Amino acid sequence: MLEHLLRNLSAQETAGLFDFSVVVVDNDSSGPARDVVIRMREELGLEIAYEIEPVQTIPAARNHALLLARGNYIAIIDDDEFPPPHWLAALYRAIQTFDVNGALGPVRPFYKEKPPSWLVKSKTCERPVIRTGTLLEWLQTRTGNVLLKEEVFSRGNLRFNITMKTGGSDHAFFRDAINMGFKFVATEEAPVYEYVPPERFKKSYYMKRALIQGSNNCKMLLTQFHGFSRIPIIVKSAAGFFVYAITLPISICLGSRFQLKSLESGSYHLSMLLTMLGIETVKKRNL
Repeated sequence: MLEHLLRNLSAQETAGLFDFSVVVVDNDSSGPARDVVIRMREELGLEIAYEIEPVQTIPAARNHALLLARGNYIAIIDDDEFPPPHWLAALYRAIQTFDVNGALGPVRPFYKEKPPSWLVKSKTCERPVIRTGTLLEWLQTRTGNVLLKEEVFSRGNLRFNITMKTGGSDHAFFRDAINMGFKFVATEEAPVYEYVPPERFKKSYYMKRALIQGSNNCKMLLTQFHGFSRIPIIVKSAAGFFVYAITLPISICLGSRFQLKSLESGSYHLSMLLTMLGIETVKKRNL
């Protein structure tokens, strides 16, 4: 996947608006990506900086990449994704057009092998596509497809929270940035495509993902609400878990895609409740 990503990055059509270099941070101390990077650097003639981040968490890898980045703009894309040729240019034009500090594009699923019908019908792998030019709230953000002005990091002195080991550091980053006055827009014309491998053709994968998301979102909310103001969060999560628990037998009768929705939503609300009680549902992310 990394090789495919680097090949697609080398094919970016910049229309003479900018030039770019690439940073790869390997989140494995044994450096399994080193050979791929060296080979792609020579074959593609692409400027690629490569270093290893020994701390195996997402925010640590992101922060390490920021130390290596040299541009006036910094784009972030995951190694299991790949962009079309116009990707960077579309994000760059959106920033200029709407006079904002960053632009985010949609992430669409890419199935290399035929997925089960219930997965496609449930649309679990699809994310909402937001109209171009829409100013984003922090809950609508993520780092899988984004171009930011470097000043967001330097002037804002912002980094990704290394304590958020299993996820959520991207939401926290954009929440802080938006609170400081930085603005970000959606760019529908700049999609990237995320591989959905066969390992994700199981309902258990999406249940675990929902447990992680519920826990991370709860932790974010706990930093904003204190004391009695947390009661509505507890009530909403308890009600949600109860509703999806009692409707699970019905969803099983309706079919696999409905069953998945109940399992996923129920796991999310259960994770919220357990996190409120100080119980860690998933201590290590391996998704």
